[in-house]
Amino acid sequence: MSRSLPIDELYRAQAETLGLEWVAARGAGDHHIESEMVQKPSLALVGELDYVYPNRLQVFGRAEIAYLKKMAPEERREALKGLFDKGLSAMVVSAQQEQEPPPELAETADAQGTPLFRSTLSSPQLVHHLHHYLSRVLADRTTVHGVFMDVMGLGTLLTGPSGVGKSEVALELITRGHHLIADDAPELACEVPGTLVGRSPEILKDHIEVRGLGILNIRQLFGPASVVASKRLRLIIQLKRIPGEDLAHIDRLQQEEDTQEILGVPMPRVTLPVTPGRNLAVMVEVAVQSFFQKANGTNPEQEFRERLGHQLSQNDRGGEWN
Repeated sequence: MSRSLPIDELYRAQAETLGLEWVAARGAGDHHIESEMVQKPSLALVGELDYVYPNRLQVFGRAEIAYLKKMAPEERREALKGLFDKGLSAMVVSAQQEQEPPPELAETADAQGTPLFRSTLSSPQLVHHLHHYLSRVLADRTTVHGVFMDVMGLGTLLTGPSGVGKSEVALELITRGHHLIADDAPELACEVPGTLVGRSPEILKDHIEVRGLGILNIRQLFGPASVVASKRLRLIIQLKRIPGEDLAHIDRLQQEEDTQEILGVPMPRVTLPVTPGRNLAVMVEVAVQSFFQKANGTNPEQEFRERLGHQLSQNDRGGEWN
């Protein structure tokens, strides 16, 4: 679901990084940002307000401040009131060490109840940092059931019914040098169109629950290199219980795979049968290696079928095997 971000939360998270100083309307921290787009409303100062959208951050750089200073005080107040009447989330003035905004800017911000900040960064730096941060925190997101791992550098989500052994497989993968991202309830966010990035909820970070062992802190047990903060999801591996007698009916020449859609993004999914005696951690590793092979244009299943078909055709023509 889409999110909005309160201005005071933005300030707490980014004040140090952006060198922010809260100048006016300190009581309006409950204003919300609803878009990752950051605007520089240059044309708004000459009355072109059609493309100034509400609930967005606005940035005044040197050009905008220089233009304001050329106006008479009443003209500045009128132009600024028209801009602030659009329902802005907040205004940020860049490069505070290089320019002093006219007093009417803070006056209008206070009068309209719109938070006004000053930043030490230049306007290109400010827009870049804000857009990157807002794209992440405002992205559509969902929580899924499973264990999210970094296996050989590939973001891999282990899914399956409760009790199928996801956490046990994850624990063995960790002992084999792979990395935990999130257990039980990974959060997936569509930060870039067509891409899902997974993280752990803060309360679950670094922890995994294994039946018989309870809650384990993976960072403390295996060191900081055993956990990763986030990763792009590339592959879903579904663990599926299969009675032993049904295993013989599975096509051994073809990997069982399909796609699963999350937040409108289709993800490749491989199903691994779970039966006693199978080393699922090794099978997960091989499934990841197979994904890399196919991504590089190599398909062993297809190659084998073509080779088998060629051999059969040779036999049908009375080849050397007849």
